[in-house]
Amino acid sequence: MLSRPVLSLVIVATSLLLSLEAFAGDYIVSYAFDGTTRADVAAGATSALNEFGSTKECQYDRHCTIKLTKSDLTISLYVERLGAHEVMVFADGGRSLSDGCCYFSGGDRLVNRKLAEPLLRLWIYEGQSRKGNEYVQNLPLGLLYLQFLDFK
Repeated sequence: MLSRPVLSLVIVATSLLLSLEAFAGDYIVSYAFDGTTRADVAAGATSALNEFGSTKECQYDRHCTIKLTKSDLTISLYVERLGAHEVMVFADGGRSLSDGCCYFSGGDRLVNRKLAEPLLRLWIYEGQSRKGNEYVQNLPLGLLYLQFLDFK
């Protein structure tokens, strides 16, 4: 049987290791969505779809979800821990948006970017996906800004 000081040391060391694992790889994502359309700019108005915030709940090698309630969008992120930080971003529209939402430049459903800089800018479009090598020009919904902080 282990003595009381050794048993106490084992319990403390185990709890420290478990707590380190729970917080390892966490990073912060600050986000903003500028839902201002060209018609808004021409009218000199800003859109009611603009929103911003941050989340501290993202972890490496797991999907992280950001809900944009005003614009009815869900942004999903995935960042791998190993190597240069590369992020995969997927946008999905809710019930208020048509079936043709949401795409990035060129009608792509998913975007992969290396995070050479902490701020990522992505246009989100509504329309149709690209099939093969066809050229697609969709209607812009807005500009998504993602800032990644506290990478380890």
